[in-house]
Amino acid sequence: MARMEAAGEARGRTGGGSRVKLPRFSPRKSQPVVDLQEHEDAWLDSLEEAPPRTGLRGLRDKFYDSLGGTGRWMGNAWSFLTTSVGRLLALMVLLSVMLLASGYAMSQSGQSRENALETLLSATEPTSNSAHTLYTSLSQADTLATTSFVQPGLQTAESHRRYVATIDKAVIAADEVVRGSAVAGAHAEHSAEVQELVRDIQRMLPQYTGLMERAQANQRVGNPLGVAYMTQASTLMRETMLAKAERLLNITRDQVDDEMRRLTLPQFVPLSGLLAGIAALVFTQWVLWRMFRRRLNRGFLVSTALMLAATVWVISANSAAWIAGTHGFEAASHQFEQLTSARITAQETRTTETLTLLTRRMGDRSATEMGDTADEVTRALDTLPPSADEELVATTRRALTDWRVSHSRMMTALQQGDYEHAVDIAASQELVDASPSAATSFHTLDKGLADLISQSRTDLRSHITNSLKASDSVAPGVMVLTILAFLMAWIGVRPRIQEYL
Repeated sequence: MARMEAAGEARGRTGGGSRVKLPRFSPRKSQPVVDLQEHEDAWLDSLEEAPPRTGLRGLRDKFYDSLGGTGRWMGNAWSFLTTSVGRLLALMVLLSVMLLASGYAMSQSGQSRENALETLLSATEPTSNSAHTLYTSLSQADTLATTSFVQPGLQTAESHRRYVATIDKAVIAADEVVRGSAVAGAHAEHSAEVQELVRDIQRMLPQYTGLMERAQANQRVGNPLGVAYMTQASTLMRETMLAKAERLLNITRDQVDDEMRRLTLPQFVPLSGLLAGIAALVFTQWVLWRMFRRRLNRGFLVSTALMLAATVWVISANSAAWIAGTHGFEAASHQFEQLTSARITAQETRTTETLTLLTRRMGDRSATEMGDTADEVTRALDTLPPSADEELVATTRRALTDWRVSHSRMMTALQQGDYEHAVDIAASQELVDASPSAATSFHTLDKGLADLISQSRTDLRSHITNSLKASDSVAPGVMVLTILAFLMAWIGVRPRIQEYL
């Protein structure tokens, strides 16, 4: 009841005419909310911040900060490389570079050697053979032209045809030497000399043929002056042209020998790269064993086997090329040189024999020269291997003996004053006193030596071919094996990398 009365009084006061004024509300400006707990723990942040480093590390940090974003990237990369997976990936990248670099170097070296051997077989050696043909053709032409002066009657058409064919052969050989030297890429110190020698021979060849034609024209009319022209032409050939042709032959022959020797040496530098790749594979497997305590990795085992196969392949090819280029090639080259020298000496001796007969000079010079020539030809025949044509060798030896006997008979007849009989022994194409003449014996000897030289050159080229076959496919094969080894190494390490992912 009392509550009701109090309420009524209150309504009476408010409802009475006057309204009660409430105090005015004025909002204050908002103040920042302070997280006392965060403010109280701010000292912990200062403890988590790394203190600035000094020394080399401090300099490195300052260097990274100076680079901005790039420096932060470098710092993050370095931090990654200090982890286990970072070290593993860096090791694999280094291993990959070593494998691919070694395979590429070996492939390039093998391809370069193969190309050089092909050039040697297709250009350098044929150029040397052309120089040999030029040398022997000039000597043979002089021998044919000189001996035609002691033939009974006028020069036969067959003899003149052989002489012209030999001159043509020499001209063609000179052109081949010029073209071949350009293709083969002759040594710089000899290139100019080769060109000069060929030009000198080509310039003197018309002089020689002109003198010889004048000599033969005087001989046909019975003018004794023909012998003088013939002697002058022969002197030009033997003392100047053949000397230049011999120098040309020696240059090209030395080039073939040097190239063959260089191209059959073991490839030590690129081979060492393959061995370094194998060593890197073994080291990486050892690192993997230390990191994961697993001794064998199939991928790395296959990769190592592939690299070993590539190394063995290169070593086998180098060994085969070295054997073919040293023992076989040197023996064939020595035989070729001996036979060539013996044939040239025999042709010069035949020319001297003819000049002795024409000038009717007595003395021991011709007999001494014949003895030296016989000894040289015999030594050249003795150097031939057992695989040489035995029948051809026997025929050549027999022709040398018959020529030496005919020469002695000719000199005896000349000393006795029987000039016609001496001429018959020297130039007849038939038997004289039931024995072969000097012309017939020398022709058989010269043909036998030419055939043996051709066989020797075939053997020489076969050794170059064997070296080329040994080097064939090594370059692409090694590159393929190296790429496979690279892939197998990454396949082998892939499970280990996945353990960190």
